[in-house]
Amino acid sequence: MGLFENQNLVSVDAVHFASDGTVTLDLTDKRELKLTAVAWANLGSPRDSPLTVNQLENLELEARYTKIRKKMLDFLAIREHSAAELRKKLKQCFYKLAMSDFSTLVERCLMEMQENDFQSDERFTRRFIESKLSNKPHGPFKILQDLKILGISNEMAQTVLNELSNHDIWLKKAIECLKRIKKNNKKQTDENLSQKLYQRGFSRETIEQVLKEFQNNAENADFRILHSFQEVK
Repeated sequence: MGLFENQNLVSVDAVHFASDGTVTLDLTDKRELKLTAVAWANLGSPRDSPLTVNQLENLELEARYTKIRKKMLDFLAIREHSAAELRKKLKQCFYKLAMSDFSTLVERCLMEMQENDFQSDERFTRRFIESKLSNKPHGPFKILQDLKILGISNEMAQTVLNELSNHDIWLKKAIECLKRIKKNNKKQTDENLSQKLYQRGFSRETIEQVLKEFQNNAENADFRILHSFQEVK
């Protein structure tokens, strides 16, 4: 809703403080503006006279900011998010409002979240990688690619990945992945298996080592079976 033609007639009719640190203003033009109590105080809490154009614009700006801030906090309360994820989700939530200053307000809100340690790309990266290492038989390149899609720089992703993993972990993950692949379809060539492991993000070096180890184990198993059969005879 736009401003009245005679903006000097618009004033704050009532102020309602909430326990979540926000304040709702009832304006004489029948609108409600919700903003943080801190912003309200910083703007001088103008109640005793009609609002100037600048005061009303600042109140409206802070009301828009408060909407974005609440939604961002809602997202962060559910789980860790990267900054890029938050930008994307907020854009989807508020696209109908077509705020001209939307991007500026989002970046301001992100800065506030980061200064208060509510949001951290490094912490998000660490927890993302820890989750993948615990639950998914994916290789390092797949994890790095997923993080890139989520807006994490390759430098940060690689640094955290190197800290949390090593070659033995990737060998174990590749073996686990190979077992799953062979369980679903046992009749596959080494070339097919190699390609599937590569698609899941494992390096060529790891793949070659795992396939060789898997093949040796299979040959040893066949030898033990044959030896047992000959003893029975």
